[in-house]
Amino acid sequence: MKKYITILSVVLVAQLLLAAVINLTGEDYGTFKAEELLLTFDKQTVNGIRIEDGTDSVVINQQGEQWLLSEQGDFPVNSRRVEQLLDSLADLKRGWPVAKTASSAQRFNVAEKQFGQKLTLLSGEHIDATLFIGSSPGFRKVYVRQEHEDDVFAVEFDTWTAAVKTDDWVDKGILLLNEGDVERVELLDVTLQRQGGEWLALDLTEEEQTNLEATRSLVAKLTGLRIQSLLGTINKPKYQQDKPVLDVKIRLGDKVLRYRFSKPVDANYLVLKRSDLDYYFKVTEYAVNLIKESNREVLVQNN
Repeated sequence: MKKYITILSVVLVAQLLLAAVINLTGEDYGTFKAEELLLTFDKQTVNGIRIEDGTDSVVINQQGEQWLLSEQGDFPVNSRRVEQLLDSLADLKRGWPVAKTASSAQRFNVAEKQFGQKLTLLSGEHIDATLFIGSSPGFRKVYVRQEHEDDVFAVEFDTWTAAVKTDDWVDKGILLLNEGDVERVELLDVTLQRQGGEWLALDLTEEEQTNLEATRSLVAKLTGLRIQSLLGTINKPKYQQDKPVLDVKIRLGDKVLRYRFSKPVDANYLVLKRSDLDYYFKVTEYAVNLIKESNREVLVQNN
């Protein structure tokens, strides 16, 4: 019996010593809050975002209610993507650190000069937060580290929301028009006029009539045209804009928009320049071919 009492006493002393060591290390685990936010910033005051990966970068600034790509001639950004990113960052929680030393940052790809993505939030000239995003330990999880801190955390975060490619941020619906505002559409061999809620072809002979289904379809394609990507503001010779494959004019009241589509050399896409915008856009051949096929033979039929 004395032997067992001695063993239990030794175990008890060991437990007390372990507890004392933990307290002396200064790790206050009792005060840890699983719901503590990783970043502290005000979404309402953030008006600048910079994302980089060591090779590419994207800078997004807010002007009024609109988010713009500063390095792409202030091209409009898909604002919903910005809101999605800010919401995701604001919801990040501080879990248990997976590492707590400066030397571990490189191992998790969140070091000062070695990272997957570096994301900076700004309010004017003030930096609200800088986050290094590194490798992934699992599905929709990633290691992160805040600048000026050693702690590395594994958090739930979709890195796609912090993309560094311009085309991931551009507003691809910039060309969309309200069909109700359109009054007239002019193609090479036919002109359509909106009359009484229908799109009618002009200058018909007595034996011809408008194919109403075809005209409605054409106008829907034109007013719903979306871009693939932004090509910039410079008209490059390879775009061959001086040799358009399709010209379209759309009248909205006193305003006329001219669409010029051209086929670049050795490309599987088309380039579009719209007269009211300074940019050149990449659009799919498929979408433009659907418009090209709507010629007079399709839009006008015999009685």
